[in-house]
Amino acid sequence: GSSIWQAHFCPSPRPEGMSNPLASLSLVAKGGIKAPAGALTGKVVALYFSAHWCPPCRGFTPMLCEFYETLKAQGETLEVIFVSADKSQEEFDEYFEKHQSDWLAVDFKAEKERASLSKRYQVKGIPTLIVVDSKGEPVVTEARQDVQGAQNAEKAVAVLSQWKKAAGDWRETVGTALGGQSGAAAGDAAALRAARLASLEGRMASAAAQTAEPSA
Repeated sequence: GSSIWQAHFCPSPRPEGMSNPLASLSLVAKGGIKAPAGALTGKVVALYFSAHWCPPCRGFTPMLCEFYETLKAQGETLEVIFVSADKSQEEFDEYFEKHQSDWLAVDFKAEKERASLSKRYQVKGIPTLIVVDSKGEPVVTEARQDVQGAQNAEKAVAVLSQWKKAAGDWRETVGTALGGQSGAAAGDAAALRAARLASLEGRMASAAAQTAEPSA
């Protein structure tokens, strides 16, 4: 009853002094190698809650890989952290090693950490992609739609620009690069509008596809 309603429709309280949920994560790279300290520094971070047994996840993961690789080729810094809901270490290894890009993952053995993240970010289903700021606060909870709407490099860069602004860290990255030049700032604003439009188009297409299905 009420507790489910609250979880779905009321924002979670953010008590002052809440520790950063990303600060002490057991992160690994491909091959089970422990991620170096500072692996997330200066990057936009997105948490990817997913599992190989989930068909929608298997459909979205290639899109996320393409999005990530496109940004990497553009010299952009995005870090994805895979938070697995796989049922075994073997399934995790198969999915992470063979079907995902060279991003990071929460160590599958860190079961409490994975469960804590799902609870902290109120994950109700997978796949879920959430962009967080440097304090670990969620700033874009529907990032999956943004990725689905970014079909080319220009749109991918525009989406990342939007995420940087949402995360608040862009003042130190994009903001510095702009140097206060009005021309560059105007271009950045145009990129933000393009990202919003792409996201809107993606949602409209998704809604149209759902409503087009026969009700019988």
